[in-house]
Amino acid sequence: MKVTKIFAVALMVMTALGAKSALAAPDITVRSVPFDTEQAGDSLPSLSADGRYILYKSQQWGPGGTTLPSYFYIHDLQTGERTTASKKLDGAAEGSECRGASFSGNGRYVGLSCVSTSMGAKTVGGLGIFVYDKFNDTTEMVPDTGRDGVNSIPGISADGGIIAFSTIQNTTYRLYVRDMVNKSTAPTAAEFSSGGQRRIVSADGRFVSYVSGAVPNYSAYVYDRITGVTEAVNVRADNKLATMTVGELTMSADGNVFAFISTPMYVTGLSTESKLYSVYVRDRKAGKTELVSGLSIGNALFSGISGNGRYVSYFRNNTIYVYDRLTKITREIAPPGLTAFSGPKMNYDGRFVVFHCRAPQNVHYLCVADMGIAAGVTLSQDALKLTEGGDAGTYTLALTQAPEADVKITVGPGSKLGVARSELVFTPQNWNVPQVVSVRALANGVAEGIHTAKIVHTITTSDANYSVVQPADVTVTITDGVAPTIHVPGSPWTLSDMPVTGTAAPGATVILSAYNRTTGWMSGVSTVADAQGKWSYTLTGFTDGVIELDAVADGLKSPVQTVTVKLATTTTPPTQPTYIDVTGNIRTTAYGLILNRSTGKYAGDFVLTNTGSINLKGPLHLQFNELTSGVTLFNATGNHDGSPYITVDIDLVPDASVTIPLLFVNPEKVTVNYDARIYSGRF
Repeated sequence: MKVTKIFAVALMVMTALGAKSALAAPDITVRSVPFDTEQAGDSLPSLSADGRYILYKSQQWGPGGTTLPSYFYIHDLQTGERTTASKKLDGAAEGSECRGASFSGNGRYVGLSCVSTSMGAKTVGGLGIFVYDKFNDTTEMVPDTGRDGVNSIPGISADGGIIAFSTIQNTTYRLYVRDMVNKSTAPTAAEFSSGGQRRIVSADGRFVSYVSGAVPNYSAYVYDRITGVTEAVNVRADNKLATMTVGELTMSADGNVFAFISTPMYVTGLSTESKLYSVYVRDRKAGKTELVSGLSIGNALFSGISGNGRYVSYFRNNTIYVYDRLTKITREIAPPGLTAFSGPKMNYDGRFVVFHCRAPQNVHYLCVADMGIAAGVTLSQDALKLTEGGDAGTYTLALTQAPEADVKITVGPGSKLGVARSELVFTPQNWNVPQVVSVRALANGVAEGIHTAKIVHTITTSDANYSVVQPADVTVTITDGVAPTIHVPGSPWTLSDMPVTGTAAPGATVILSAYNRTTGWMSGVSTVADAQGKWSYTLTGFTDGVIELDAVADGLKSPVQTVTVKLATTTTPPTQPTYIDVTGNIRTTAYGLILNRSTGKYAGDFVLTNTGSINLKGPLHLQFNELTSGVTLFNATGNHDGSPYITVDIDLVPDASVTIPLLFVNPEKVTVNYDARIYSGRF
């Protein structure tokens, strides 16, 4: 099965007195999904809370008006996938005989009332309650209570955890509740005289509504599973019990608002009024009953209510209408070429309406009307955390659809908060451009601990759709303002590292800044105050100069502290001698000096041999003391104690030798005399 048609529907807005235009209401589009059969009975469609999934019955009419087997399906409007929901216990998709079904708000579970044997089971009364799980593709039977359900359709909570159904014993019907999580079934205190209608369960499973009686004297009730109290729903405007002429009842997700059908004389008690069936809404908390469908333009036969209780849909004269309880505006759904065939049902927010429709050749469809996004205000966030006297927080607002007139939103911060803008104006041109609200928590000097304040938004406009909108509040969690402190060591400071300490609000992030006024050097780091509000940090990299230091936490700044840094100068002590005289361990052998006429220098070799038993660590120095006056050691490494020396950077193990070349300058060609000494270590 797939979507084959999408219609753009001309908008018609009506009131109980007549019709008028409303430019702000979005266009209605209708999608049609064909059945697999050319002719079909009422599909009894319903929607998941988000409007993505349709649960419906497919039943073809046979020869002579007989009905062929019917099956329940879940249709995914996004993917076009169709899943059989009336599967037998063994998973077979065909052969079941189910009378009615209810859909969980999350679109996963289906509660079914079926002939037990057709599902592969057996019950005392012949009927049984079954639950299909779309995610696991399994069917589970609710254990038989021994009392026949007599064609009652079970109700199911939003998450599929609670199933409600009725049984009969003699002439008394009793309401049962099945906990699908704990796998327990228990009777309630609710008993009534007939029970062939659908049970409806609130989203949280607390409230169960049901209809008792028969044509034309129905009554509707809601049972509170927590208190055990049963309350009548079909109540007149004067708070006396009315009589429903049609056993059709729908309930909002919270179990507070109900839509039902009756004639005005049964609701108001005045016999002079029209006897046409009309739709009424009962608000239990408000204690009010409201006529929503008018009095004189044909019978209203079916009704539905959105999960949020704001919108009421109904079927009249082969047309679907949707009434907005806030604006008091009624919109007509009239897809071209198609006629509504049965009652409508709505998703949670009332944007989507599903109903059975057909073409002139009696071709049947599931029709899904998209009423468009309702007028509203979107907030980027509804909660802020601020510190008194600290940084500001921000959030944005925008409208959900173009208004027909300017929409002014007044921002009310109360006494604990301040805002930069107290009014925002949205026009038909800038309605979807987010506007920023900047908020600060005002410092009052009073220790309050963590406390909260609310920002309230109020709308002023001549646009009928926006005039009833109440934007969400923004809750601000406020922490008492605690200005941070910073403590620095005494001045002047002589080290490049500087430990600093201070206080701030417990858990606050503390930003530390250092600035050298002398050099222009800057540094910034962060740390976190502990549970007692204390913090510490060691700043590094200081050089000489006047340093300014401060701390910032939660937008609050400490006083600036100043310290002079004068790094201490250090003098490197002279290297102490680490050498020893090892001449006694060395045998020296000198080879005669020969004059090199080309250089004018005397060249020769000096061999050192380790005659001892220990390793002589390098470097080794051959020093020529008392060298003949006028003779210079040309290749000397250095001078020690007034005598030249040559260094070889080696270790000399026992019996090892090293040859050191010599080069003397002897301009007078005198005899070269010296006292050779050998040292190990460093001069």
